[in-house]
Amino acid sequence: MPNDISPKKNTEIHVLLVDDDPDSAEETVQLLLRMDSQLSIEYKTVELLADALNEIAQSHYDLILLDTGLADMPSPSAIRSLRDAFSYAPIIATQKYEDAGLAAMWMGEGADECLFMGVVDERVLNRVVQYAIKRYHTYSKLHQQSRTHHILNKLLSLSLQEMPFERLLEECLEVILSAPLTDMMHQGAIFVAENGSGQLKMLAHSNLDPQIVELCETIEFGQCLCGCAAESGEVQFADCVDDRHENRVEGMQPHGHYNVPIISKDHVLGVLTLYLKEGHIRSQDEESFLRGVADTLAGIIERARTSNQLALAHEQNSRLLSSLTSILIGVDNQGCISHWNEQAAQTFGVVAEQVLGKPIAAAPIGWDWSQAANNILTSLGSEKQADRFEVRCKPVSGTNRLLSVCATPFIDENDDSNGYLLIADDVTEQKQLESEMQQMQKLQSIGQLAAGIAHEINTPIQYVGDNIRFLREAFEDIAEIINDEYEVVDTARSGTVPTELLSQLDDKIEEVDLEYLQEEVPKSIQQTLDGVDRVATIVRAMKEFSHPGSEEKTLTDINKAVDSTVTVARNVWKYHSEMQLELDPSLPQVSCIPGPINEVILNIIVNAAHAITDRVGDNGDMGLIRITTGHEDNWVVIRIADSGTGIPEDAREHVFDPFFTTKDVGKGTGQGLSLSHKIIVDQHDGELSFETEMGVGTTFIIRLPLEKKMA
Repeated sequence: MPNDISPKKNTEIHVLLVDDDPDSAEETVQLLLRMDSQLSIEYKTVELLADALNEIAQSHYDLILLDTGLADMPSPSAIRSLRDAFSYAPIIATQKYEDAGLAAMWMGEGADECLFMGVVDERVLNRVVQYAIKRYHTYSKLHQQSRTHHILNKLLSLSLQEMPFERLLEECLEVILSAPLTDMMHQGAIFVAENGSGQLKMLAHSNLDPQIVELCETIEFGQCLCGCAAESGEVQFADCVDDRHENRVEGMQPHGHYNVPIISKDHVLGVLTLYLKEGHIRSQDEESFLRGVADTLAGIIERARTSNQLALAHEQNSRLLSSLTSILIGVDNQGCISHWNEQAAQTFGVVAEQVLGKPIAAAPIGWDWSQAANNILTSLGSEKQADRFEVRCKPVSGTNRLLSVCATPFIDENDDSNGYLLIADDVTEQKQLESEMQQMQKLQSIGQLAAGIAHEINTPIQYVGDNIRFLREAFEDIAEIINDEYEVVDTARSGTVPTELLSQLDDKIEEVDLEYLQEEVPKSIQQTLDGVDRVATIVRAMKEFSHPGSEEKTLTDINKAVDSTVTVARNVWKYHSEMQLELDPSLPQVSCIPGPINEVILNIIVNAAHAITDRVGDNGDMGLIRITTGHEDNWVVIRIADSGTGIPEDAREHVFDPFFTTKDVGKGTGQGLSLSHKIIVDQHDGELSFETEMGVGTTFIIRLPLEKKMA
């Protein structure tokens, strides 16, 4: 068990310290002890990368502190195996000696941060740890919300379709098995409880051994794991086939289980059984998600059991809609409210009895009805039923909220409109979270570039320093000659200059090699000025890239944005790529928010550099990144082309999906292109697309409108 090294406080995290130097490990532990933190920290120390991989396969850790000098980590690329196993959770690499270039390599291979332990104190470590944990939980929360929303939406959609009950359960099971749960095998079953019999009957299954299907066709409450889940009403978990598996067949594949009771109104309606890879670690997040799935299945089963289908459909849909976290408002063809679910009542502080049968235009929602009505008409007339619009509202009691609304028409059997349904989600916190994520992504990008920028500045600074030292020595030599010349001049004024004095001056001129200094000093001055100009260019580009600027759109020089972003990212692409810029000098300025546009350009340049690196490897070959800007009709167009690997065909339709990435785990979070798409399309009414060919490369095409499109 990890050792507790601090008093219990607000939040507990588990830290895995990987260091084969006991003294160094102890120093790091002492830093953790001295952190002024609200974290209760438990830690465990291992000495090798192999030990770390074994440890995280068996126990949960929130953070890894990894010494880069481990015996079994000959190069930064060795961190990839740890990143593969540790998903997108934080890994902080530590170095005993400062080496910015090596730090950049470690971060490029999967570390979230690289600390030079010689200069790190408890305050710096506390800040880095807090930020890493916050970022990890933010990613986890977003991923869990996206996954849950997607699966439950599919199940709800299926529940509204007319089909035989057993086929409906089979369709639901396939949707559930598509959930991206860690270690879930594509095998499972849905059991339904026989009324009053104390038995479960398997009505849907997928990829099960025929012998298991026959053996488990009927299960008694309390029998095997499925029956235990039904009897107890609690989730039953197993990480392997153990004594609780009463029903077994010869040659059964090793596996684990989640057995989730399907409950409604304290009655067990059935059990959802999912197969897991042997050794899977139980997860509260997974169980919470599966309980939500089971609640939805409960609604589906109840609907199928009612003898009066029309009455049940009305009751079931009302209960289902009321339980949704979305606001649902039904409006009839007279413009009056016909349905007002519980979420609407909670959000607006108005119960259904106060608004049912009354005009939607007069509902106390606190929104601009004329604006909302125009958006509803536009949405209802759109060919895409998923079109949504955003509207601000202020409930009777509460603060301003932002709603994302979708209007869906009610169509009867004659294809006539019979009113419409408003589905609204409160996205206030989501928008704030997206803004924080966008800023976090930018800070992460700047952090990853920082070591490279330092390296880029270091080279010109070194030869500026060398030249200044040369000029100092040259000045000292020339000053000695000037002093001797003053003595000769003073002597000449009083009479004849002694030959010895002139000889002494000649010797000094020869000693310092005045002719050489006259030739080299101007060169040294020019080189110094060139170096200062180079540093100024890098600093200016970094300032232009990272400056937060205005949150409002302003006229922006896109060519300048491209040039500054290429400069700050130079250390990312220069080792494996050549950069070719073809920027249209007559390009008109674009109304946009400069900071996010810079971030989009950076994300695509970094992706291009990684694609080229994956293709050329370490053989010394150089790829090409070609950036062009131009003016086409009412668009400014930016094309960023690379000679990398190209995007696989099966990945192309997912390129802009959140958390999707074709990179190795640790090299990308799957947020860069997703955020870029939101910035270009949602924030700027632009277009972001790509052209790709395997083995040839990819071209990303950014189109920004010169004139704001009318809504």
